[in-house]
Amino acid sequence: MAAKSHSTPGCLDDVRVLEVGDQRGEYCAMLLAGQGADVIKIEPPAGSPSRRIGPFYQDVRDVNRSLFFWNYNRAKRGVVIDFDDAGGREFYTALVKTADVIVDSRGPDVMDQLGLGYGFAAHLKPDIIYCSITPFGLNGPWRDLKASDLVHSALGGMAYCCGYDPVEGNRWDTPPFNPMGWQVWCKAGEHAATAVIAALLCRQMGGPGQFIDAAIHDAIAHSTEGTVPRYIFNGVDQTRRLPMQVRCADGVYLNVLGLPPADFRKVSELVARDGLAQDAEALMRTDTSQFQALPKMLERWAARRPAMEAFRALQECGLAAGAVRYVEDMIGDPHCAARENFVELEHPELGRSFLYPRHPRRQETTPWRWGPRAPLLGEHTPAIRRELGLAV
Repeated sequence: MAAKSHSTPGCLDDVRVLEVGDQRGEYCAMLLAGQGADVIKIEPPAGSPSRRIGPFYQDVRDVNRSLFFWNYNRAKRGVVIDFDDAGGREFYTALVKTADVIVDSRGPDVMDQLGLGYGFAAHLKPDIIYCSITPFGLNGPWRDLKASDLVHSALGGMAYCCGYDPVEGNRWDTPPFNPMGWQVWCKAGEHAATAVIAALLCRQMGGPGQFIDAAIHDAIAHSTEGTVPRYIFNGVDQTRRLPMQVRCADGVYLNVLGLPPADFRKVSELVARDGLAQDAEALMRTDTSQFQALPKMLERWAARRPAMEAFRALQECGLAAGAVRYVEDMIGDPHCAARENFVELEHPELGRSFLYPRHPRRQETTPWRWGPRAPLLGEHTPAIRRELGLAV
């Protein structure tokens, strides 16, 4: 699917954002860029640390070939600034004077120690919105601790909620799981971007600029669904428990939401049509044995058909079920195609385009901006210096 260009301005079309830091702030800034903001990613001469996160295109380790960097830095412009150099500080000062928002993920006090933190920015631009994204926030006993995606998932409780069922006695003989992907940075980025947009709205209504203290740990601790309120209100610990999961004839697993008794008749009729009358009869008992019969019955039924066929059959009965699919299955899926969930972005330096996941929101009058591709290291430095009236 070729990306279409939109002449319609985005929600943040007149907003300039400066992004300073690493992968912790990249998703936040990308969300703002997608809404139309002019995001300028500021990197040191060696490039952002995220440029060294693999995998790399064609397995060539290069600052311009990190697939991680490509994914989280679309729709941005990029410049190189050496904050230890007088010319670099002059460049940054000129940028701050034109900015509406600064997203700083370099860590507690790093920019302040350079004399370039919130106080510096607010002096130059009193209505600036400065969003600091740090592991544990700017106060509290953990403020200076080090963390990673895995550490945040563990400390925030997200990993505790993921894993296999307990064994007898409500004990686990397997460790918890860390959810795949870089969910920690994404969850924190969504919270931070929401706060930035709220601050922009406040400023638009006559309010002042402001400082935002966005702690990644706080975002994750608030992303454990009902775990925290369940414990606070009922004193009950979260039990890691898998959904009902059965293996189909093609080796693909099918997840099925636990059924209320009212839905048992639908399943009973379905399996009876497929020649499993004895299972259907067991499922229609009125005692608790029907709940014990359901998983085994679904295992026998699903073992006779491929996962997508089983998925459609259960959905036609009005039941929530889904095949556990591979990424390539989603890319070729007709529903994803109809929704244009993947778009192509050109990489002229490589002479080809690549498919990228599109943002899930669909906004009619202010469409999402999903390109161009991530900037090469320092790609826009000359052009932006010219815009500011600085020597190139």
